[in-house]
Amino acid sequence: MRISNFKRLAILSVFMVSLGMVGCDKSTEQKSVSTESKVNLTTVLKYKDSYVGDNSAIVNIVNNLPGNIYNVGIELQTTSKPYEITIRYKGFDDIDIRFEDGSLISSSFPYVMKNNALIILSLVKNVDIVNFDVDDGTVITYERTDLVNSYKDDFGNNLEEITKDKSSLENFIKTNKK
Repeated sequence: MRISNFKRLAILSVFMVSLGMVGCDKSTEQKSVSTESKVNLTTVLKYKDSYVGDNSAIVNIVNNLPGNIYNVGIELQTTSKPYEITIRYKGFDDIDIRFEDGSLISSSFPYVMKNNALIILSLVKNVDIVNFDVDDGTVITYERTDLVNSYKDDFGNNLEEITKDKSSLENFIKTNKK
């Protein structure tokens, strides 16, 4: 009788191990990697006229801009001028940007970074420099004076036309994508 219980236990053990292996096999299926960045421009515009020292505002802006799925951290330099925002990103090539209305566009890394810098500079009153620190060691820097001078005719002296309203901001992102 004792041997019979041992056989039952052995069979049950083999069954449980087999079941566990089948379960593990299914969990190793490759999941597709999403390159879709959902933006919320209504939220972004809530932080218009914010300041570099308002950590919550800066985080909310960055978390709702294109490329937000690749954002790995934010650093603010507020001790002395020039005030800076550094956003750390995982590198990416192209990204799909999904708007609140469900529309979708594709854009490339260089345009997302430049557009995000322009948007941040138009929203945050006292930021002088926006840095993008990419995980491959690249640092991309945009200075307010350079961008204002380059885009003055299109967006005004303080880039205010970019974030005048939700329609302006959405149009800016959709037309400056490649």
